[in-house]
Amino acid sequence: MLFPKSRMRFTTSYQGKDDPEGWIILDLTGADLEGVGKLYLSMEVIHTLKQGGDTSVDRLKQARALLGGDANEE
Repeated sequence: MLFPKSRMRFTTSYQGKDDPEGWIILDLTGADLEGVGKLYLSMEVIHTLKQGGDTSVDRLKQARALLGGDANEE
């Protein structure tokens, strides 16, 4: 199974740990994996995701701004 790029993202923090090398997150929500034995991830896509940076930080800032908080608060 070729894993869709739209269901992958990159993060630099996981379970309270920060690592600039980061982690790739595969969103398996709603995926029908019955009978799937292997997932193939393009290294080109992984490199592109990593270059794009950690989008979860941007989402947190957006949420804070929407709720009237300081978007730049760490």
